[in-house]
Amino acid sequence: MPIPPRRIPVQLIEATPTPVTVEAVKQQLDDIGLNCSLAAEENLEIYIKEVERRIPAGGTETYQILRPTTSPAARVAGLHGDYEQSSIGNWEPSGTGLGYSRELEYIQEPTHFDWLLGNQPGFTGIVNNPPEYKGRYGSVDAIKEMFINVSVNASATLIKGLNRGSMESVLSNAIAPLTDKNAQNYAPGPQSRVIFLVEDYDPSTGSAAAVGVLTLWWDLKIVDYKEKKKSPQHDTTLTVRTRSVLYSSVEAMNSDYLAARTHFKENAFLAIPPKPTKVEIFTARPAPTEDTFLKSLPKIATQEKLQAIVLYAPNLQLIGSIDNTNSDVTTTYEKSITSGFTFSMSQQLSVEANFDAGIVLAKGGVKIGLTFTFTEEWSSSTTESMSFSVPAGKKAFTYQGYLMAQILEYDAKSDSYSYKETARLLSNILATSATPLDNS
Repeated sequence: MPIPPRRIPVQLIEATPTPVTVEAVKQQLDDIGLNCSLAAEENLEIYIKEVERRIPAGGTETYQILRPTTSPAARVAGLHGDYEQSSIGNWEPSGTGLGYSRELEYIQEPTHFDWLLGNQPGFTGIVNNPPEYKGRYGSVDAIKEMFINVSVNASATLIKGLNRGSMESVLSNAIAPLTDKNAQNYAPGPQSRVIFLVEDYDPSTGSAAAVGVLTLWWDLKIVDYKEKKKSPQHDTTLTVRTRSVLYSSVEAMNSDYLAARTHFKENAFLAIPPKPTKVEIFTARPAPTEDTFLKSLPKIATQEKLQAIVLYAPNLQLIGSIDNTNSDVTTTYEKSITSGFTFSMSQQLSVEANFDAGIVLAKGGVKIGLTFTFTEEWSSSTTESMSFSVPAGKKAFTYQGYLMAQILEYDAKSDSYSYKETARLLSNILATSATPLDNS
């Protein structure tokens, strides 16, 4: 007997997608100054039916459709970015939660999505960047073609395509207003929608075959769009970008989400390249938790596991001393100093890694600042020669700063964290004292 496929638990409420209506389209066209005979209601009804016929029929449904907002009051609570509800899809999240929207919204952000494509093995995201659509159309026809091309590209990254009712909902308010009512060209700027996806949802069991996210981005420009001469044709340019990812397991989604958050840390939603991010140095080894993982140094992911390097317990080790009290000449001491990780195998950091960590360690009246900037060069330890001199009649004790480093591994299947191999992270920063320091 075949094993039934696993399903994703999610609580959704059935909804009716927002339709594209003659009245709504008429109002949107009036708002941008297109109130010619071609925009009359009887003509709009024909245009809407034509668009509906050309929208691909797909099987992937939606449970939330968002757009960027500048109004704090309209912002959807619980998300990372500033989004508001744009329209209604086939389903809506129940009162028990957002149905993975927080994780999916974070993953779809372009910087995070692109990083996952290049660095997270097994990430199944798909990007569609078709060439610009260019042509000469009447203004209303240009908007009609925009509707159709956005629809076609929305379905292009989905195996089953996007549900037609959901696509019409996305288009129900797609004619963006202009900030300048006297503008000669229609160029409202880029528009976008973040659409949360669900496949084969069963309300009786509260489960789905897959959940995911689709991001739509488009930019429509129409030159001299309000020109009144007979049957004017306008230079029109439409750029469309789409990206999507579907998950058939919560474990895969959580792994991608954790990988991106650990890499970007507090610099979420910044443009590439990201600024250096802070890695925390703990005073003692912290508990193996998600919070510890997020504050640690991410390694290159493999297909099987997600790992980070936890840094903790800063300390000093004696590397040399000179007792020059019975000498009347300066004495110099040279030694080869190793810096970097001392794991048995090299720890590979992402080629895009750029992390800072720092702490001030005080011992016996001596303060030493341990600072690190981690890049891909930190894959293994290095050795260099260091020297220090002690004048006549003096003593000196030289110490090297170091941290403890331990690999923390995330198991997506059990959603658990566990510590693995331990090593040291040796600094190339030295401190000298006239007396021995307590190294406990």
